[in-house]
Amino acid sequence: MSLIASQVMNVFKCQLVFLLLIFVPTVNATSHTVVFISPGHADQGFWQAVTDTMSAAAEQLDFELEVHYADREWAKMVRITELVVARTDKPDFLILVNEYQQGARLLALADKAGVPTLMLLNSLTPEQHNIYGAPRGQLKNWLGSLTPNNEIAGYEIAQSLVRHVNQENNPPPIALLTLAGDNKTPASQARLRGLDRALNDFPVLKEQRRVSVNWSGDEAYKRTRLWLQSGQPLGAVWAANDAVALGAIKAIREAGLKPGIDVKVAGLNWSQDAIEHVIDGEMTLTHGGHIFAGAWAIVMLYDYVQGHDFNSISAEVDFPMTAINQANAPDYLKHFGRQQWSHIDFKNFSLTHSKKLTGYQFTLPKLFQSLREPIQK
Repeated sequence: MSLIASQVMNVFKCQLVFLLLIFVPTVNATSHTVVFISPGHADQGFWQAVTDTMSAAAEQLDFELEVHYADREWAKMVRITELVVARTDKPDFLILVNEYQQGARLLALADKAGVPTLMLLNSLTPEQHNIYGAPRGQLKNWLGSLTPNNEIAGYEIAQSLVRHVNQENNPPPIALLTLAGDNKTPASQARLRGLDRALNDFPVLKEQRRVSVNWSGDEAYKRTRLWLQSGQPLGAVWAANDAVALGAIKAIREAGLKPGIDVKVAGLNWSQDAIEHVIDGEMTLTHGGHIFAGAWAIVMLYDYVQGHDFNSISAEVDFPMTAINQANAPDYLKHFGRQQWSHIDFKNFSLTHSKKLTGYQFTLPKLFQSLREPIQK
């Protein structure tokens, strides 16, 4: 080949490479941006844990995560959403929560702005569904939702409060104080439906009062203290979450009673403090597993961008929650007590890397199987 021909060939090759770089899409060339608008606080409680697992999964699966916190103020949550969807640098995805039933309003804002959105933990209520329909319908940018089975959790929390009672020997009634989260959030409503089923199935459990404490441990402490000071009977506390349960336990102790002996208490969230109270016998259980919903949401978006759309299973994915009790609490703490979420291989949960799966396995046994590094002591 002549020198001129060789030079022409080299120029042609360079031009071809340039054209390929322009017109042929590259997989995972850049991270996808995700904005999560958390209804909770940045430095405490359940929503901090959700964000932590979400961050670990985002780092593994090459998502750039941005989190904003509404501090339990629904108006602030709406305002943050308005600002995010109005930006010129809109995120690739938005993760929202139907806290205080503001989700439909937020979804409509995101849909109008053209931002694909996933609903997390609290999806639309049946009434909101009747107005807005299912995902990818009227709201085309609503990709879907991820929600736990809160009703079963509410039922099993109540069931644990009577498990020690022999139902066949006409036991004395157990005076129950119900400390609900709120009256509007779908998760709270579902847990209370589970409680109502349990009250029907276990008539020994006699509900004395049902109050909403806005998911607050301080408010739960005040309400429980007032109840005990009134001289009313108290044999069990059904708590909407662990913070509420721990607030009630504080009041029970101050009244000179022994949590777990004089008054049974159960909560939900798998918080570290609650698990230690379960081991000590002061709580019957802490239900949950939904702290990992943050990670599962990233897994679903990962599958979506990799061409394994979760819609092939269902646009509205639900997953079971599990109780941590005295039997399995030590094993959980052994594996996850230090909350080293980066040691979990989140690809192990994806449809992309587990193509034989016919659905997501967002479960505690799968978490144990997916540890990729030894846990530090």
